[in-house]
Amino acid sequence: MLGATFLAARTALYAGAGWVVLGLAASNSPQYDPLHPEVMCLNTRLNAVELKNHLLSSQTVCIGPGLGQDDQAIEWLEFVLSLKVRLVLDADALNLVAMDKSLRARLRKRSDPVQTVLTPHPGEAARLLQVDVQEIQQDRLASAQHLSQNFSSLVVLKGRGTWCVAPSELELSPIQCFHGNAGMGSAGMGDALTGLLGALSAQGIVHNLNLWQASVLAVDLHSRAGDVLSRMEMGETFESALSAESDSPENREAPALIGLHAFELAPVIRRILHASLNKSLNGH
Repeated sequence: MLGATFLAARTALYAGAGWVVLGLAASNSPQYDPLHPEVMCLNTRLNAVELKNHLLSSQTVCIGPGLGQDDQAIEWLEFVLSLKVRLVLDADALNLVAMDKSLRARLRKRSDPVQTVLTPHPGEAARLLQVDVQEIQQDRLASAQHLSQNFSSLVVLKGRGTWCVAPSELELSPIQCFHGNAGMGSAGMGDALTGLLGALSAQGIVHNLNLWQASVLAVDLHSRAGDVLSRMEMGETFESALSAESDSPENREAPALIGLHAFELAPVIRRILHASLNKSLNGH
């Protein structure tokens, strides 16, 4: 599923990652991204050694979008779980963990819970906990906390009112996101969040931002961008849409516009980041 991988990589670029290396599992994967040739595309079959060397020296590794669930996918996930770097697990990486006892054990054995974040939607969370989706949705906070303790990892449980949760030993209070709208339930939005989270995490190593802080910031920025995009597609300017997101919670609910596209999110994320930076530089 090449679209998922490119959505994640492109969003990482727009969010400020200076160098994105993209491992492509499909045997017929393209040699480069025609829209963003600065993404270094490496085929996992043809360039395995080179890709592993990059992963060993990476600041953050994201795995899951477009990965598939074949034997090769399992081998790459096993390798990534052995790395001593920040990890973002999404999509098929979570589905493989849910199906494989060995992978679950490898995930639990990672030494530092603040080095790994799981980003499931309710369906993936249900598979990880071996319950039905209704049980996840009945108490989303408890479900996220159960996942976090069970896998000794940070958890971002996506959906309406996304929860960011950490294992209890870290003594970090759960944080819920109140931005976002129903139009963000479209394909690829989670892949964009993975790329955004990876980019903020990697930059955070330089700017003293840990993976928990990067995760919370990514969720907030991702959902705000979705609300701004929704307002813009209803005819508002970027400036007025962004200003509306700064209003009190009861006044800022964005329209649930059907048909928001994940590929449109990355440019809006970049504009929000630039607006925030300019505001900071101007002393506001």
